[in-house]
Amino acid sequence: MTIYASFYELLPLLSFIFNIFLLSLVLRSDWNAQRNRVFALLLFTMALWCLTIFGVRTSPHPDGVELAMIWEKTAIAMVLGISVLYYHFSLLYVRRKAPAALLPTFYLAWVLFAGLSMGGQVISHIEEVTLLGGYVGWAARLTSAGTLYLALGYVPAVLGMYNLIQYHRQTRSPEEKNRILYIVVGASLSLVGATSDFLFGHGILFYPFGIMANLYFVTLTAVAILKYQLLELRVVLRNGLTYTLLGIFIVGVYGVVFVLFNFTFRSQSESARLISVISAAAVVAIALQPVLNQLQQWADRWFFRERYDHLQALEEFSQDTKDITDLKSISDSLTALVRRAMLANSSALLLPAPNSPGFYVASTNNLSGAEALTFLEDSPILTWLRDNDGILTRRNLEAVTRIRALTATEQLAVEILDTDLLIPLKSKGHLTGVLVVGPKLTDEDYSASDITLLSAVVNQTATAIENARLYGQESERLAQLEEMEKLKQTLLLTVAHELKTPLTVIKAGTEMLALQEDTPGSGPRGRLIRSINRGVERLERLVDESLDYARMQDANLELELQSTDMRELYQETVALLTPVARSKRQTLNLELPDVLPTLVIDRRRWERVLLNLISNANRYTGPEGNICVSIELEPGYLVTRVTDTGQGIPQEDLERVFNVYYRNSTANGRGAGKSSGIGLSIAKYLVELHGGKIWVESTLGEGSTFYFTLPLGEAYESIVNR
Repeated sequence: MTIYASFYELLPLLSFIFNIFLLSLVLRSDWNAQRNRVFALLLFTMALWCLTIFGVRTSPHPDGVELAMIWEKTAIAMVLGISVLYYHFSLLYVRRKAPAALLPTFYLAWVLFAGLSMGGQVISHIEEVTLLGGYVGWAARLTSAGTLYLALGYVPAVLGMYNLIQYHRQTRSPEEKNRILYIVVGASLSLVGATSDFLFGHGILFYPFGIMANLYFVTLTAVAILKYQLLELRVVLRNGLTYTLLGIFIVGVYGVVFVLFNFTFRSQSESARLISVISAAAVVAIALQPVLNQLQQWADRWFFRERYDHLQALEEFSQDTKDITDLKSISDSLTALVRRAMLANSSALLLPAPNSPGFYVASTNNLSGAEALTFLEDSPILTWLRDNDGILTRRNLEAVTRIRALTATEQLAVEILDTDLLIPLKSKGHLTGVLVVGPKLTDEDYSASDITLLSAVVNQTATAIENARLYGQESERLAQLEEMEKLKQTLLLTVAHELKTPLTVIKAGTEMLALQEDTPGSGPRGRLIRSINRGVERLERLVDESLDYARMQDANLELELQSTDMRELYQETVALLTPVARSKRQTLNLELPDVLPTLVIDRRRWERVLLNLISNANRYTGPEGNICVSIELEPGYLVTRVTDTGQGIPQEDLERVFNVYYRNSTANGRGAGKSSGIGLSIAKYLVELHGGKIWVESTLGEGSTFYFTLPLGEAYESIVNR
């Protein structure tokens, strides 16, 4: 028999061994999971198929035709089952339900065609063929039913691949994507191999690649299991390998030592040789412990080598999150990475409760029922972590005297959190969080290097988490302030509306009283009526300002545009305030260019801008002072200046002049009671609503000049028509 023939015959047996190897791993996993049971059945079916192919290929020539036919019938009976089980596994893996009755139909078709295959309706005959290298093998020739049977096997296989590909596109986990990719590639190769067997059965192809494809599928699936935890079997395999190596080591060392002692003391008595055997056992026992740890570390590095990538990711994470303000995102990322990097069963993060003393569970990974847990401020656990810089282990938790004073609620919380390590997060010496890490998947203790790395990562992350927590609290306070501002605006709007009616009644009443006066304006009664009218007018202006301000905040203020003679508007407004200026012995001048255009503006509100600015100048300018309102026409804009010789505005206040409720810090109370503090803010809003700009220049002790612009021509038309 040539080397090629030996390889051709033994290849199915090799594939059978691989399938059984994976099957043994799955059988040691969680048998309660239906996904694991279906996957185990898939591996078992593929193993049987490989074994039957081995039977076909090793059937003797030329007298083994009947034996080869039996093996071939059995092999073909397995084909549809492999495809159906693969489809069933894909549904369970991606947690998707098959269309109604589809899966039972596939299983029924498998049973039906398996019966037809064993009954001889699928294979017409079997014949000898010459393969590569001149080797003679067996080839089955299919009937029409056999062709239909093998073609049907593509349907569930393709559907299974479709399920996994869709899941690969949807999942965000890199590990999950890699895991799915290995399975899909393996299944694709299996389909190619099945196609080659199908063509070989019709005499089209010269060599069947089905067994090779099965080996590829098993190999890639093994990678998905061992490297990417397809069925969470790496711990089982690692421990098995560790124990196997340990057993080999024990037997080897014991054998070498025993032979050495026996050879050395071969001429001694029986009791001496017995002592030598006991001594050999003692040597093995002494050498066992350190070597066991070394073997464990070697297995860890071989099977969990991506763990070191995760540890590196933790360190990068602590650097990348320094500028992140999303507390939930940081917390979830930290617990997920710590659990993966430490190979822990679970992890959780405790943070200070925002509205009560103590700590709450802010994030968990692979834990359920822990969200409502809290630790009181005076909890012995928190007290210990505040007073100490080290990590609190489960062993310390049971040994430290103060910790034994845990309440029943706290003891339950420790159990629910599956606590193995409690790591304090400290920022500027204060306890700002606690990282809770569960036991390792391998039930080992955390090593000193594990604890050192965790401490370093937590120390670097503590500041980022504390900053994010404080940022969240400030954001919440800001939201509350904004809500209060809205309530204040609503109250202001309501009060202003309610004042409108009584003011109108008072104003009408004073006008009627004035008409009844024989000599209006003379005597105490007339002076009283004039005072009431001035007060009413003052209140009306305040109400109008309040209403405009409230509408400004809701962005509901709309301009009532009309064609306006700008010269007339400015003259009437200045004339309105001239008596007020004269009452303080001030000079109020108006300087206008020879030509002023007629513009489409909101006359009433532009007048409000002028009134507010001139009133402001009057308020902060002393007796004998000067106020000047002037207009200049510049390219594209009409520029208005209101200049006074008042006390001026400090440089540090210039940026805040147009803020709501701003008061000049040098006013010394003079005129403060006459201002609502929102006039300049309203003026700025109305100017900008017209498309203009407003600003101020001032020298302390010399006076101020307020500038505001109004666009002309096309610039203004674009504002009006927007």
